[in-house]
Amino acid sequence: MKSKFSQTMQDFSRAVIVPVKFMAVMGLFLAVSVILQLEFMPSVVQTFGGLIKTMMDSMLNNLALIFCVGITASLAKKKKVEAALISLIAFLFFLAANNAWLTLTDQLAEAGEMGLFGTGQAVVLGFQVVDMNVFLGMLVGCLVAFIHNRFSDKEFVDFLSIYGGSRFSFMILIPVILVTAIGMSYIWPVVNSWISSLSGFILTTGLLGVFIYAFGNRFLIPTGLHHLLWMPFCFTALGGTAEIGGQVYNGAANIFYAEMANAGSITSLDPSLRFATFGFVKIFGSIAVALALIHCAKKHRKEEVKGMILPSMFVAAVAGITEPLDFSFLFASPLLWLIHSLLTAVSETILWGIGARTYMLYGLIDTFVSNSVFSPSVTKFYLVIIVGIIMSVIWYFVFVLLITKLNLKTPGREDDSAEEVVLANGLIGEQLINDSNSDFDLVVAGLGGKENIESISNCFTRLRVTVKDEELVDSVQLEKISQQKGVVLNGTNVQVIIGMGVQSFKDDICEKLGMSEG
Repeated sequence: MKSKFSQTMQDFSRAVIVPVKFMAVMGLFLAVSVILQLEFMPSVVQTFGGLIKTMMDSMLNNLALIFCVGITASLAKKKKVEAALISLIAFLFFLAANNAWLTLTDQLAEAGEMGLFGTGQAVVLGFQVVDMNVFLGMLVGCLVAFIHNRFSDKEFVDFLSIYGGSRFSFMILIPVILVTAIGMSYIWPVVNSWISSLSGFILTTGLLGVFIYAFGNRFLIPTGLHHLLWMPFCFTALGGTAEIGGQVYNGAANIFYAEMANAGSITSLDPSLRFATFGFVKIFGSIAVALALIHCAKKHRKEEVKGMILPSMFVAAVAGITEPLDFSFLFASPLLWLIHSLLTAVSETILWGIGARTYMLYGLIDTFVSNSVFSPSVTKFYLVIIVGIIMSVIWYFVFVLLITKLNLKTPGREDDSAEEVVLANGLIGEQLINDSNSDFDLVVAGLGGKENIESISNCFTRLRVTVKDEELVDSVQLEKISQQKGVVLNGTNVQVIIGMGVQSFKDDICEKLGMSEG
C-alpha cells in the first residue's frame, strides 16, 4: 500500500510539472513584452509588445484548463490524444454544469466594486463558477485520466462499436462531471475557507514559515515530490491572493507575472513573493557546491570531475535545473544534502528578513529578465547579490570542510585502492560489456526484461519506470548505463538519473521497445 501510494504521488508530481515547464517560457516572453512597451520604445515596437502581452495573458488567465489537459495527457497510459481531447470537453462540461446549478439554486454571487473578488466565485471562459483556480484543472484532469485508463479499452459488438473505447470512458465521465460540478458548489466554499486559513497561518509565521518552506522545497528533491510543495504556493490561493489591474490572481508566481504586466503602477511587490525565491540556491548555491566538489577531488581526477560537474553547474545556474548536480553528491553523502537544504533555508530566510523582494523561481536568465522590468528600489536585487556572494563563500567552505574532515566520497574522492581493484578486475570487462551491449540492452536487462516493464516516462532529468516485479530489477546493470548519474529504487518505481538529455533517451528506449510513454 505504501509503495502504491508513493508511486501515485510520483505520477501526479510528474504530471503537474508538465504544464509548469511552459510557465518559464511564458514569464520570459511576458518580461520581453513589458520591456518592448517602455515609453522610449518606438510605437510600432510598443504595439508588438502589447500583442505579445495579450498572448501571454491568455495563458496566465486560463491555467486551470492548461493544467487539466496537461495532467490528463501525462497520466493517461494509452490513447493520450483522445484523453487530452476528453479532458478539454470535460472541463467545459464542469463549467457549464456548475454555472447552471449555481443559477438554479440562486447561489450566484453579486459582483461588487472589485468584481467577484472575495466572493469565492470567478468567471472562467465566460462561465461564473466556484473559484477553484488551478485546483479545478487538477481535479478534472485526474478524474478524466483515472476513468480513461480504466475504461478506454472496453469494446462492444459491431453495431454499438461507436460507443466503445474512449467514447465509453467519455460516456461514463458525463454523469461523473455533473455530480462533481454540483458537489463542488457546496464542498469548495468550505475548502476555500480552509485554504484561506492555512495560507493565513503560513503568512503569519513570518521568517519561520519561510525557513520551513525553503528547507522542505529543497530537501524533498530526491523523492521527486518537491513539486507538490512549491507548486500550490506558486500557482494557487495557498500562496496568496491579490487584485492587480482589476483582476484577481492566486499564487506567488501568478501574482508576480501580473505585477510584471502592470510594472508601471507597482511600487512594492506582493508579500506572496516569499514563496518564489527558491531560484537563489539554483544560482549561488549550485556554483558554490560545484566549486567545492572540484576543489575536493583528488589531483589526478580533477579534470575528470570538472568535465562532469561544470556542465551540471551551468545548467543549474543558468536554466535552474539542479538535479544533475544534486545527484552527483546526494548519493555519496546524504549529510551534505541535509546541510545543502539547511543552507538553502537560511539563505531564503535572510533574504526575506532583510527586505529583498526579488523573484527567483528558475535560473539566472529568468531571474534577470523577469526582475529587469522593475526598479532596483522595488526588487532590492542588490541585496540578493550581496547575500549571494556571502552565502556562496559559506556554502563553499562548509562543503569543503565536511568533505575533507569526514572524508566523504564525493566525485573524484573514491579510495585509490578501490580504483585499482576496479582497474584490475572490472574496468576492462565492463568496457567490453559496454562495447557489446548498448544502453538499451542495459536498461532492459536492469529492469528485468521487456515483459517486466509496465510504463516508461520522464521528468526534467529522470527516466521513470514502473515495473511489474521489483525482484527482477538489477541495479548493477542499470548503473552500467553510460549516461546514468544515479539509480533510485522504490518498490516497483525505478528512477534512473540521466540529466538534460533524458527526453531523447526515453524516446529512444520507448521506440525500440515499441511502447508509448506511461
